[in-house]
Amino acid sequence: MIKRYHFIFITALSLFYAISLSAQTEVKFNMATGALLIPNFGVEFAISEHSSVQLDVLASFWDSFNGEPLQIIQVFPEFRYYLKPHREGLFVGGHVGFGMFTMQKPGFLVVYDKYQDPSTYGTPKKRAFESGRVTFYGLTLGYKKRFNPRWGIEFFVGGGLSQSNYKGYNGLERVDIEANNYRDFNGSGEVLLYRGGVMLIYALK
Repeated sequence: MIKRYHFIFITALSLFYAISLSAQTEVKFNMATGALLIPNFGVEFAISEHSSVQLDVLASFWDSFNGEPLQIIQVFPEFRYYLKPHREGLFVGGHVGFGMFTMQKPGFLVVYDKYQDPSTYGTPKKRAFESGRVTFYGLTLGYKKRFNPRWGIEFFVGGGLSQSNYKGYNGLERVDIEANNYRDFNGSGEVLLYRGGVMLIYALK
């Protein structure tokens, strides 16, 4: 499994590097997550007047955020299509993402969960936080505005299906399993919002 992720990651990096050699490149910083000291950087490469590919990475290293850990790494390769030429204005993107996390389940972001009532997420009697890995399959909607050829701003929100394998803890105690039903990881799948913000953009020439 690890070797498979290494292959996918190296292939994606090679593709983005090849595109960047002949394409206009924009680097981005998410000011919304940055205000919470959670860095989120992106690199977008033009393919045509209406389309691009983007790779962005978000990482959080909080040992305690509102009393619980908030440690996240998320990587999103994405294809984008813009309604207007020159890759500005409204756009829609399709992505497949991968992440690792130790955090409390964000019930307020869940749109649909077949297996659990969102109002019970994070209840101390059940679990205080989860630790595991997750894959994302979804769409991003956004709007990009250029101030000049170099600088711009982008508003975006993304969501879709998440599939995760995790262990639930309350402190150091694992609380998502019963003694007579042990398993290494629990699994869950939800439709939720899992990315978004306001990106400051700088175009490389």
